[in-house]
Amino acid sequence: MNVHPPRIEVSRHPMVIDSIAEQYDTLVDRADWINPYFSPEWMRSWWKRQKQDRAPLVLLAYSAEGELLGYWPFVERPGLLGSKGLWPFVYDEANYHFPTCVRSVVGPMVNALEGLIGSFLFIWLPQIPQTFWSAYLRESVETGDKLTISRCARSSCLVEPEKEQSFEKFWEDKMGLKSRKSFRYDERSLAERGKISWQTCDSLEEVRSVMPTTCLVEVASSKTLDNAGLYSIRGKRGFFFELLPELAQSSRVRLSVLRVDDQPIAWQLELLAPGRSYLHHLAYDEEWKKYSPGKQLLKRSMECCWKEGRVFDFLPAPFAYKERYATSSEPAHELHWIHRSLRGRIARHLIRWNMKIRQKMRDRTPGLAAAVGREQVSKANARDLE
Repeated sequence: MNVHPPRIEVSRHPMVIDSIAEQYDTLVDRADWINPYFSPEWMRSWWKRQKQDRAPLVLLAYSAEGELLGYWPFVERPGLLGSKGLWPFVYDEANYHFPTCVRSVVGPMVNALEGLIGSFLFIWLPQIPQTFWSAYLRESVETGDKLTISRCARSSCLVEPEKEQSFEKFWEDKMGLKSRKSFRYDERSLAERGKISWQTCDSLEEVRSVMPTTCLVEVASSKTLDNAGLYSIRGKRGFFFELLPELAQSSRVRLSVLRVDDQPIAWQLELLAPGRSYLHHLAYDEEWKKYSPGKQLLKRSMECCWKEGRVFDFLPAPFAYKERYATSSEPAHELHWIHRSLRGRIARHLIRWNMKIRQKMRDRTPGLAAAVGREQVSKANARDLE
């Protein structure tokens, strides 16, 4: 039987998001790669906050019968030296930047993406999992004629449930005797402060009603003081207040809240996909830090995923506690794919220089480096809205 190759199209029209939404659920049911940040809800909410005269660039893969087999969304942005670059959708929030698609169309989509280099000075792929990188990108990068900058500075930590093992046994093995004793002490001490309650929200009504509660925790969180809170950057609160109820309506999000006598002291945001949960955000009230409220909420969420048979993905972030709980980890690659030209060589030099400067800042003052990075993104977004 002859197998027809997929048809790859490039769309520059914002209405492509609606077209994707019409076939999204069918695609997800059979997709081998599902990027939770590229769901229609994320794409719509994010796109409407971008500069209105910008056009997206979305790679689409269709079967011979016209069924959507995959897509990879990008946005055109002004690049270095008066050029244009392609950045992935949701570049300022997403923790992964691979396409949503079936396995058979990844190769043609990567080839189509590489073919766009030249029309654009560079393409930026910030975080690509090792599995995707090794199977589909590494050979093109290593043997192709394009200039590249690639690095692997982060890893994704995963908690993969085992049917033969209970969560309690997993937790005991990961924590160790001394840490378990300390954690139980924190649990008892917190219970002595008042009535403990746990709230899990995954419906539209529940998520919408709990959103103001998340603000109370964020304001009192050290992440906000460090400019790393979910709502720290201007406009982000409105973005998430719109996005999260929309995700809940499609069963693609779960919010958890820990309270003491009705006072919220910690909350967590998970993105849901078939067989997987992604920990997008976790924050707690700094005044309750000595009771480990974040760890208590995290344990409860991991246990829930374990019992559901979901992989709990901590996402690529350099935090030691994630490595402690993980059953496995996977490196995440960053790639700048650059047109081979004089401007491309200059651009590569400037990008490398910027990376070195930011690395020095992280080594000397980690908090300042993170704040500067977020401020750069914030300014870029503000320019887009002007």
